[in-house]
Amino acid sequence: LVIAQGGSLVFRITVHGKAAHGANRNQGESAIEHFYPIFHALLDWERERNATISHPLYDHMENKFPISVGVVRAGNWASTVPESLVAEGRLGFIPGETIDGMMRQTEELLARVSGDHPWLRDHPPTIEWFGGQFAASEVPADHPLTRTVAKTHQLVTGDDVEISAITGGTDARLFTDIAGIPAVVYGPSENRLAHMTDEYIELDEVVGTAETLALSILDWCGYDAPAST
Repeated sequence: LVIAQGGSLVFRITVHGKAAHGANRNQGESAIEHFYPIFHALLDWERERNATISHPLYDHMENKFPISVGVVRAGNWASTVPESLVAEGRLGFIPGETIDGMMRQTEELLARVSGDHPWLRDHPPTIEWFGGQFAASEVPADHPLTRTVAKTHQLVTGDDVEISAITGGTDARLFTDIAGIPAVVYGPSENRLAHMTDEYIELDEVVGTAETLALSILDWCGYDAPAST
C-alpha cells in the first residue's frame, strides 16, 4: 500500500567542445571529457542528498534520490574530437520538495561546476527540462483512505499490509495535489519488477487485488463488508 510517491524530472544537458582531427587531439576540446565533471557532480549530489535529507518512509532505502543519465550522444566521426555532447537523464526527489525547487537546484549545480572549470566557464553548458515532470505526493498513514485499504487487504489476505513509499512517480499526484482527492496506490507484485525484462504479475495477486479494491469501495461508500471472501 503506497502512500507516498517520489517526484521526477527529465533533463537534457548540452556540453560544447571544439572539433579537431583526432591526430591533433590537443588542438581540440573534447565535449566528452568536459562532461566528466558534470556527471561526477550529479553523482556526488545524489550521495549528499541521501546523507543529509530525511523522510521516515524513505530513510531505509539505499537510494531515495536516484539520478540516472540514460542517454549520451557525442561526436560524429571516430577520428574527430567531439565538438558537442548531449546527455539526457532523470532525477528523483521526495514529498516536501517541489518541481520548481529541484529545477533551480540542478541549474545552480551546473553553474557551480561550470564556474570551477576553465573551459566550461567560457563555454557554459545548457540544460533543458522536457518529457515527464512528476510532482512528489503523499497521503498520511492515518488517513481514512489508507486505513480502509489496509483493513480490507487484511480481510482478503489474512496479513497486515505494508505501508510504503516509492521513488517513482504515479498519477496519484494528479488526484491528491491538483484535484484535492486523496489517492493511494495499491496493486499486485513488487515495484522492483517494473520496466524489466520478463516483467510479470502473479494471477493470484491480481485476483486478490481486485477483491481488496472492491471491498475498499464498498467500505468507503458505507456498505458493510462481508465477514470473509
